[in-house]
Amino acid sequence: MAEGTLKSYNPLAYYVNNISDLDPEVVKAHRNKDRQRESELLSHNKSDFDVFICVNKRAHAFVLCSLSGTEDKVFEDVMSNDPFQIPEFLLCWRYELCFENQSMRTYQIRKEFAMFKDIKQKIDKSYYVGMFKGVSPVALEFAALRAAPHRYNALLADCVEFSKEFCISMLSYCSNWKDIEDLVNNRLKEASATGLSIERLSRNVRISGWFGNLSLGGIDVSSLLSQQKGIMMVVFLLILLVYPFFVAIIVKYFL
Repeated sequence: MAEGTLKSYNPLAYYVNNISDLDPEVVKAHRNKDRQRESELLSHNKSDFDVFICVNKRAHAFVLCSLSGTEDKVFEDVMSNDPFQIPEFLLCWRYELCFENQSMRTYQIRKEFAMFKDIKQKIDKSYYVGMFKGVSPVALEFAALRAAPHRYNALLADCVEFSKEFCISMLSYCSNWKDIEDLVNNRLKEASATGLSIERLSRNVRISGWFGNLSLGGIDVSSLLSQQKGIMMVVFLLILLVYPFFVAIIVKYFL
């Protein structure tokens, strides 16, 4: 969770309420903490994955996982760091945390399994996390479940924090975790420093979130700002807040 963020006044908001996209057997093993069943599920179809955190044009973050395109160490960075080097007809996995019901503010974990040509149009920015070796596709679902706690309790830490936690959780399921653990952590820090942690307007403009919660009786500002007229609403409310002081100054010094 991000530090210094505003807590929701609604105790029912921000539950991960929908995981219907995930395999029921994976969900059952995770909930029951059935390590034997989990090991069985993770033992099949292991491959190497390149993992990216991507951001779409609406500033929403998601995780992109693709089968690694090369084992050649000389060309690995060139091939891996840019998601647009992924062949268009390669099947990829996309995971994201999004609203199940925006008015109720409940979350869902969404999984998409599609050709890259159907996903690339959703990418505006990307951050390469690393190559995770010896990973079963089932591990992606376990990582998503581990990345989404029962409840998110901060307004400004949602899809971005989920994506980062997903990548950290992936280290538990790859064979080369000792080799890439520091690299993954450093790349996530670098991504945060270059904009990933402030991609959403509500994450970037902290004062808007504070003012909205104070003056609107606890309205969810992140939902407000995600609407088309949200920014204008915040500007209007700021004007209302400043206007009385402005008038008082004019009356005192000029009239």
